[in-house]
Amino acid sequence: MAKVHAATVLALLAVAVPGLCFNGPDPRTPAGQLAACGGAANWQALGYLKFTVKITSPSGVQGPYLYRWDRRDGFLRLTAPAAGGGKTAIAIDIASKTGGAWIDGAQLTGSRLADTMKWALQRFGEDTLWLTFPLDWGMAGVTVKPLPDVPEAGGAMAPATDVISAVGDWKVTLDPATGRVERTVLARNGGTLTVTWSDWRAHGGVYFAHERTIAETGETVDVDVLQALPQPPAGDF
Repeated sequence: MAKVHAATVLALLAVAVPGLCFNGPDPRTPAGQLAACGGAANWQALGYLKFTVKITSPSGVQGPYLYRWDRRDGFLRLTAPAAGGGKTAIAIDIASKTGGAWIDGAQLTGSRLADTMKWALQRFGEDTLWLTFPLDWGMAGVTVKPLPDVPEAGGAMAPATDVISAVGDWKVTLDPATGRVERTVLARNGGTLTVTWSDWRAHGGVYFAHERTIAETGETVDVDVLQALPQPPAGDF
């Protein structure tokens, strides 16, 4: 009886997700996508991420931006090239949006500090949005709805899902073998943003895409996760 029941379940899964070869929960759902990216336990165990982001476009290079992110206590340190040369170092309490900033060791004050803090929080929000997008489908205010399979080059079919968040409406195509994000088309004010996700690597048991290409702008976004730890190294904050 147990063998018959197991076979029936597998058959139902095959019917429900016809384009999917991934062996696990349906990755078109929040829990399934989290599983495809390493699992809830591994993601919850990562209290600290150190990573860089570099954006290459036809007009030049932005960054690299170096982040040290204490996810448990909400602290952030960002190091980035300063306008006109030099290096900007920023320390922020994310919840209160307060902190300090320095350019080549000289502390900023007044409007320069306020402008730098605002820029750093915007930069951090944009980069972490893309870094953690597949891991955050279960957050409050996010709606996930599986879609019919979509055709790929060569006629193969790939599973797809719709993710609606405060940012916009994402049509997501998944890799049939891994269940991880392969392409997103984000509809928001001003048009669409079509992004190809690639070079997935595991850090602390959690998978992150190390490269994204943006069709509309010709940009390539390179991410390098340097450390993924349960807590920040001593003295980091």
